[in-house]
Amino acid sequence: MNDQKKPKIDLKARLGKKTVSSPSGPSIPPPVGGSRTGGIPAPPFGAPKSSDPYSSMMGSAPPPPPKQQAIKVEMSEEVIHEQNKQKKKGYVLAIVTALIGGVVGFMVGGSNETSNQQKVAARDAGDLAKEVNTATDTAEQLADVVKAVKDKLSSGKYPDEESKKLAGLRIPFEGANIGLRVIGRFNKEVNHGLVNFSSMAEKANDLTEDVQRMLAGSKKALDDAFSVKEKPKVVWSAIVSGGPSGPWATMIAVPEPFLAKSEEKVAGKDYAWPDSMKIKSGGRESTVKRYTKGDPGGGDPQFIPVDPSSQNSVCPNIALARVSRAIQDLEDSLRGVKDPGGHEETGLIETGRGLTEKLKGIGSH
Repeated sequence: MNDQKKPKIDLKARLGKKTVSSPSGPSIPPPVGGSRTGGIPAPPFGAPKSSDPYSSMMGSAPPPPPKQQAIKVEMSEEVIHEQNKQKKKGYVLAIVTALIGGVVGFMVGGSNETSNQQKVAARDAGDLAKEVNTATDTAEQLADVVKAVKDKLSSGKYPDEESKKLAGLRIPFEGANIGLRVIGRFNKEVNHGLVNFSSMAEKANDLTEDVQRMLAGSKKALDDAFSVKEKPKVVWSAIVSGGPSGPWATMIAVPEPFLAKSEEKVAGKDYAWPDSMKIKSGGRESTVKRYTKGDPGGGDPQFIPVDPSSQNSVCPNIALARVSRAIQDLEDSLRGVKDPGGHEETGLIETGRGLTEKLKGIGSH
């Protein structure tokens, strides 16, 4: 059969669909229900939420984060005290900020602004002069009380009244006194003096707290040490026994210290030292007799009382030594150190007096 006589089949007519021509590929039938004009129909409003698989994720707000549970932390007095020290050191940051602010203001400000800042600086210098002077007066009062404490301890008495006075004396000057002032217009020497004085005042206050705390915590130990001077007691003994090459002595604390001498009679008899004492060694308790005569290194060990007047030179009272050292550090910080050997250190009082005069000079301009 001749191919030219075969009828042509119109596929488009049979399918009853139109095709969308593509400039770069074959024709693609349009989507069912599509617009004749080729636009994309907008989704109908009010459609059920299930029609959009992401509607539950996009339409609802995220759940609130879980609340953190409060944790209560108990801190000891030592930790709080140390935190307070660190907080005081933070004031140095405020001082540096004030210095930078003053310098920047001087560089970018106009003539009117400069004049205003000079007036504010003069006013602040006058106020700081009063505050430094008040702090220095307080430092002098504190130094007098510290000297009284030192004299009392040297005389063998506990400083009850002086300890109470220490509790109410603190030098009223710190970094906060400087932080909000226009000190950027002060000269370098005055600025350095203010920062140094603030640091010295905070150190003196910390040392004062240390001395007061030591005095309160060592009262019993100090009273016992002072009572020994009035009524000396034997608190140390030497136990004599055989050594590698002959007799030797072993120092041991007396379990129950006894008076070195007494005029009182005991059971109608003159006062006498105990004939023996009980000591513990290696977890065992044993009785040691007091040496009276003969060879101290022969036979069983015997103890010999140690003269109380020689105790402090060999075994000084630890509590008294610690308090005395802390008091000396506080006194040096207030009055300074003048060593003929060459070491000198200016104290808080001298520094404050000189700084007050310099601030007064700025405030009078």
